[in-house]
Amino acid sequence: MPELPEVETVRANLELECSGRVIRSVEVIDNGILDGCTTKELASFCRGRTIRGARRHGKQMFIELDQGGFITLHLGMTGDLIFYERKGDPDRHDRVLFNFTDGSRMAFRDMRKFGAIGYVTSIELFIRKKKLGPDALEIGGQEFAFRIGKHDSAIKTVLLDQKVVAGIGNLYADEVLYQSRIHPMRSAMELSAKEVETIFKNTRKVLLASIRVSSNFERLPKGFMLSVRGPGASCPRGNGKMASLKVNGRTTFYCPSCQTI
Repeated sequence: MPELPEVETVRANLELECSGRVIRSVEVIDNGILDGCTTKELASFCRGRTIRGARRHGKQMFIELDQGGFITLHLGMTGDLIFYERKGDPDRHDRVLFNFTDGSRMAFRDMRKFGAIGYVTSIELFIRKKKLGPDALEIGGQEFAFRIGKHDSAIKTVLLDQKVVAGIGNLYADEVLYQSRIHPMRSAMELSAKEVETIFKNTRKVLLASIRVSSNFERLPKGFMLSVRGPGASCPRGNGKMASLKVNGRTTFYCPSCQTI
């Protein structure tokens, strides 16, 4: 599932490819992907508008249009944006097509259809409506500690809660806790102030490291576990085999030697 670094990579690529392009028309192939609007409403909102850039909050993306307003985009589990320099037949997994006046197009491709597209006039109103917490790369250490410390659930569960902090998903929560040497089942409320500070610092470290390598886990710094995360993997620190467990139904990998309960 795309998490903050993957969404940031898509955002940067969209801005590079599409800034300045004018939307001629919108084709909704699967209206089940629409979030809070109809096909006609989305098409009307976008028609004739110029893409000015793209913003991100957690895993949520906002495509900024001239004259105000944003296309909202959530990649879901398998979503991506595909750019065509020339119009051609869509892929069978393309759900929405944005056709530009220069003959190029942008497709929202989503195999499993968990993504969503809509539009809003205000990012702040959208964030409040969805009850999203602060962005994981924008939040300060003090607020991070306050938000984490309010919960008596397992720290892995709290990190995954987008209402607490937005942007961290299953894979990066595992890496953050591995880097912090914190067991995923530790109660968030019972962590010491120093442990929470360590998690905060490693959240930034892990997310920024992945953004720098465009989420190519093989290029992550030595000592990261995402490049080996899986059954039978060895601890990157050389402390034996990694183990797995389920935390709220999510498969979680950790090192029993490095991350004691």
